Amino acid sequence: MTSTLQLRPLGETLGTEALGIDLSRPLDEATFDGIAHAFAEHPVLVFRNQNLGAAELASFGRRFGTPRKHALVKYRHAEHPDVSWLTNVEEGGKVDWYGVKRATEWHTDSTYEDNLPLLAILHAKEVPRKRAAPCLPTWVPPMRRCRRP
Repeated sequence: MTSTLQLRPLGETLGTEALGIDLSRPLDEATFDGIAHAFAEHPVLVFRNQNLGAAELASFGRRFGTPRKHALVKYRHAEHPDVSWLTNVEEGGKVDWYGVKRATEWHTDSTYEDNLPLLAILHAKEVPRKRAAPCLPTWVPPMRRCRRP
């Protein structure tokens, strides 16, 4: 994988694939600026085949600003509290049915706050074959059609 950002549309209105970037390695300023600009232009960026640990995920997220820690401490990563985990497996290895619901119906609770988050970063470590694609609605196309006063 190179460090040259290339963008490829995944659909008409929402997704764009970011190619040529390895997020597990430190990014130079020009590469990061390209990613930040791409996020500003595209509601969803997909970086395929990334193998990030909590440290790399937290480091990448901090490049965009101060992360918001999950309100419930039990969902924060022990060594990297900027990262929260969604899982459907309890510590003992049994299925956590509440976790199944959380992991299949991911959402963010921050959209009602006055100071909105810049973005949310999702990194799937294991994705089931069924219901694997998240639903990522966007208001961008309808808002672009609205008239400004």
